[in-house]
Amino acid sequence: MNLINQKFDNLGQRSICSFLVTYPPFTPVISSEATEVDQKCAYLFIKEIYERLYKDPSLLSLRNLPDDSFNDWEYHKTNPQLVVNIRGGIKKVEQFIELLFQICLSKQISDNTFSVSRSDMELKLSTRKHLEKFGIKTNMTENEYIFLFPIEVDGLRLLANISKQGTTSESDKEWLLFSRGVFDPAAPWTQEAYKGMFDEGDAFEELMEFFQREGYTRIDGQNSVSLNYVKNYSKKEEKLKSAWAERTHGGIEIIYEETRRNQPLISLRIPYFDQVLIAYGRMNDKVKSFVLNTSKKCDNCGYCTQTDKTGKRPRAYITNDEFKICPLFCGYQYRWKSVDHGLVENMIELLQFVDEIFHDRAVVAG
Repeated sequence: MNLINQKFDNLGQRSICSFLVTYPPFTPVISSEATEVDQKCAYLFIKEIYERLYKDPSLLSLRNLPDDSFNDWEYHKTNPQLVVNIRGGIKKVEQFIELLFQICLSKQISDNTFSVSRSDMELKLSTRKHLEKFGIKTNMTENEYIFLFPIEVDGLRLLANISKQGTTSESDKEWLLFSRGVFDPAAPWTQEAYKGMFDEGDAFEELMEFFQREGYTRIDGQNSVSLNYVKNYSKKEEKLKSAWAERTHGGIEIIYEETRRNQPLISLRIPYFDQVLIAYGRMNDKVKSFVLNTSKKCDNCGYCTQTDKTGKRPRAYITNDEFKICPLFCGYQYRWKSVDHGLVENMIELLQFVDEIFHDRAVVAG
């Protein structure tokens, strides 16, 4: 079922789509806590939640709203309520999955049962009804909730623990790996999810092979289902930002834009763009053409001189051939909603040039 660049029956489906299309193939791990069969059962249990919700968003009381979305580069301010509605549906699903995650971290008292102290969790009647719609029965005693699952829960418990242990910073969502059925965080799970979103899968694979061959560091997640391949050209380890704000890393960022009709977005990370432009004379003709055709030309927007009170500061543009190129936030130009072999070839050529001029700065990214 292709859910990329499609129209949906309702807005709830658009929200739930973000979970389905970023759900990677199953990859088990060797563990004494759960067999491969147990892990596959847990993986399918979570996936089935999304599949059932897609067919009937009312199972989680998502509002019945007509489908809508933004075009590729349309500003959110043209319809801010649409952003709220789409992300509101996603948040409801996330809250439900986070609840399951917390339950699966609690005390397991039988093959298919967890127990949670009522001092640690308080559930509304509506929440218990939501759980029951997915086969999870809730019994209350004076001191605890008893959750009876329709499957054996060893796999779910292992998945929840892996997800919690895989959290690398306080800003990360502890339940992210759990929500995507990821038992092996070292597996290229976001890459597997994204490769099916682009029509020219061979071109996508060509780009991924380049990053692997050239020693870029793969970073999955980043508090969302994003894919990054990076090299850090700073003298110190730098925290990874969004591609539009990139200053020191080379590579790519791929994200899922849940508000867009065409959801995947691939962006180049170009470090020290002003210095790249200054090195224009060292570029081959292919890189020169790519840079001139892609970069923003100075339009006198005034951003680079907005703090100048004297009115004498010159524009920051860098002249290459007859073009005055803006050196600021190049990530807003070097981004695409689709890939093909020609684009991939240009990306690789530019990143190879970046590595050539900054190679002595490269450090291992983390």
